[in-house]
Amino acid sequence: MHVQDMPGQDVLDSDAFAEHEGGFAAAAALLDNAPAVYHADATSPDAARVRTMAEEIARVLRARATNPRWLRGQMRHGHRGAAEIAETVDNLFAYAALTDAVPSRHFDLLFEATCGDETLRAFLESANPQAAAAIAAKFEEAARRGFWISRRNSSAAILAEMRSVA
Repeated sequence: MHVQDMPGQDVLDSDAFAEHEGGFAAAAALLDNAPAVYHADATSPDAARVRTMAEEIARVLRARATNPRWLRGQMRHGHRGAAEIAETVDNLFAYAALTDAVPSRHFDLLFEATCGDETLRAFLESANPQAAAAIAAKFEEAARRGFWISRRNSSAAILAEMRSVA
């Protein structure tokens, strides 16, 4: 169990969570163990919540990472906002690589909200071409490693275009 007590942070916001929680799960798997991994949200002591890692990732993915309001907010921050989106994609990938808590549909949701959205894709490519290329590379690696099977026929072409702008 990992306890989070800092308001304004979530499991896809910082690589520290993936390193600790995901690293523990990966180490346990190397030892032929499969412990249940829990995330405790104690940011509000009167309403603390304990969820499985899979539940927490799914909750954050839907509540923040694919939320149009959050994504539009990141667009107002220009270069840094694009980097924040890239970090979220990177952290989802880290959890997929280290745990069994990230089904393919999570990558689909995040792809559709970011790369699959023409306005957001154009923002990423213009505000921070390096972040756009990094996002594309991470989705491609997720597909290559079998973490993501895209439901969209055009995803490979979109990712290739994003990689070419950097």
